[in-house]
Amino acid sequence: MSIPAALNELVAALTEHAEVMSEQEVAPRRAADVIERVRVAAARYSDATFESSGWGSPFSDLFEDEEQVEDGEGNEFGDGPVSGDAERISVTGRWDFVVTDQEEWFAHVAQGLDDRGAGDCAVELSSAAQAMHELLTHDDPFRGCTRHGLADGGQDWTIEQIPRTLSETSDEEYRD
Repeated sequence: MSIPAALNELVAALTEHAEVMSEQEVAPRRAADVIERVRVAAARYSDATFESSGWGSPFSDLFEDEEQVEDGEGNEFGDGPVSGDAERISVTGRWDFVVTDQEEWFAHVAQGLDDRGAGDCAVELSSAAQAMHELLTHDDPFRGCTRHGLADGGQDWTIEQIPRTLSETSDEEYRD
């Protein structure tokens, strides 16, 4: 789906949502239906944006469960006040994968998203990279660490389709 088509679908879903929710008494089933249409349309818009540009969902961080606090220098963290002299670390890496069975991979991602209450994001999985993006967007791969003395200081990651994996690239080619 193209970005303009996905945008039109999202605008239509939002317009219907606004009309229904403006009514005096909204039947619970009707409310749930229009809310679901907005969620599906937003997921499609996010998917189209990712497919076209490689950028993630514009909605992914709108409703964070954790309360954000500042460390006194304008830096926000989710676990409470952080001392200005706290040690900061950054983890940078690259993990390459080869999708040998796209159908099995999409089924795994769809199940993972369902388990996280984000099954609507699996509506139109169209590439392995998009599927990985959706899975990681709705998960916290460092959750085991952030429970033990680490506060999430922010994330910046990308997922992209590549012509060759690291194991298929020579050291000389990788440096270039």
